[in-house]
Amino acid sequence: MKTYCLKLIVFLFLSTLSMALYAQDGLQIARLFEKYGEGKNITRVELNGEILEAYRMSTYRSLVFENVTAYRDEIQACLKQDALSAETKKRQEVIENGSLLSAYYQLSPIRRKGQVLRRYILFKRGKNTSATLIYIEGELDEKELIDILYRKP
Repeated sequence: MKTYCLKLIVFLFLSTLSMALYAQDGLQIARLFEKYGEGKNITRVELNGEILEAYRMSTYRSLVFENVTAYRDEIQACLKQDALSAETKKRQEVIENGSLLSAYYQLSPIRRKGQVLRRYILFKRGKNTSATLIYIEGELDEKELIDILYRKP
């Protein structure tokens, strides 16, 4: 009985631990979060659970690069692959001189735990050399996401 309980606890722990990676399963940007999530001059934010319920989100992950210059080509390549995948329903990009300035991708919904979840990838280069990459998953629709993004503080 003890062995069974121990195995169950380990299984539950590992399942919870892998949930953040599972959210981006099959996406190239998942590699960026793994590779640079703890990098110097990079801020990683991961939210899930109750804090997001008010926004009808289940997962929020972001990377903020203070200086994106060294990572720009790799980020752009990952975003391009994800944008061209069959999972992308809607794509909006701003490109200047061959360099991606901003991107919005609405991916095909997925079903998880009986819920249909919409998925979004956002990217924006800021002033100077900063940039932000965001992955959102949840029940919120495109209008709700836009309202959140453009809400005045």
